[in-house]
Amino acid sequence: MAIDRIFRHIIIIGICSIVFASGCGPQGEKPVTTPTQPKKEAPQAVKEAPQAVKEAPRPAEQPGVKIELRPAAGAQADYKVTTQARRSVKWEGPVPGKSAFEESSNEDKVEMVFNQQVQSLDLSGRIIDQIMIKQLKYLSTIKNQTIMDFDSTRQSDANSPLAKLILQIYAIVVEPNDYIASISAASMIARLMDANTAADRAGRYLLSPEAIADRHATLLLPRADEARLEPGGRWSRVKTFSFGRMGIKSYEKIYTLKGIRDVAGHKIAIIDMNAIPTSEIEEKYRNQQANAEFPRRFDTNETYTGSGEIDLTAGWINNYHENFRTSWIAAIPSSPALTEDANQPVVLRLTAERTYDLEKVK
Repeated sequence: MAIDRIFRHIIIIGICSIVFASGCGPQGEKPVTTPTQPKKEAPQAVKEAPQAVKEAPRPAEQPGVKIELRPAAGAQADYKVTTQARRSVKWEGPVPGKSAFEESSNEDKVEMVFNQQVQSLDLSGRIIDQIMIKQLKYLSTIKNQTIMDFDSTRQSDANSPLAKLILQIYAIVVEPNDYIASISAASMIARLMDANTAADRAGRYLLSPEAIADRHATLLLPRADEARLEPGGRWSRVKTFSFGRMGIKSYEKIYTLKGIRDVAGHKIAIIDMNAIPTSEIEEKYRNQQANAEFPRRFDTNETYTGSGEIDLTAGWINNYHENFRTSWIAAIPSSPALTEDANQPVVLRLTAERTYDLEKVK
């Protein structure tokens, strides 16, 4: 009975949680004379040619490259960004024959095409960009059931609240390290969707500071004061995720400059990213650092990788991709009261997956 109670307790909490860088030249000498000889004039000293003025030494060219984005004012580009988040509960082994124990998943997938135009930039590297939404797709499922499927290119979706986002414009201020400093107009646009429908709530979220930062600043560049890099050089930044009652997880994203390619006169930096767990936490998550007892009962398995290309000449990201996956796994001895086979353990696997794909399309 004790096993049953523990098992049921973990099940209930688990399911609730988841659906969740000078001198002078020498003088001429006079010849020796005698009294019987006429005095000869001393030959003029041979003057040395003046020394050529030496040029100041030129500073040696600094090795490596600066990984930064500095597009020209007025420059613009079109991007397609796809973000996908999926959370699932899965049973492995002799799964109990009850509906509460069935595999379940929630998923949100957003595909947006937007135009990004540089409004201004200063000597420190701060850039103000204007963003215009051109196309949008939004797919959302809860417990395996589709609750929203929006596509702005479909005529049948023209009356959806999400259609109000098309051609809307907001501005972002990007610091030299690619950190989004501030956002303007987004909150005003969000007021266009003030109802409580799923589409209105989705539209407000897409214009939230969190969603905008995820969309425009997932690739974290070196800080402005960090050194230039040669192939093999690295920089790192911290990224923290919140998983509700499952707690928070923080990772050190280690970026490596794999190489530089010359493409039609443009320097293209090839970037690779691998992340490792860290105890350091982003400042905005420090107030969520409460102890979470439930995740301690689970083993974890995680991967977090990324790659991309940056056009250092034009100052644009050509493409960038990230894949994140973490699982919490608990194996519990089977109980005849819950399973058909008491000799095999029941394994509960809670999984969270996030993918990010950014492509310059024009």
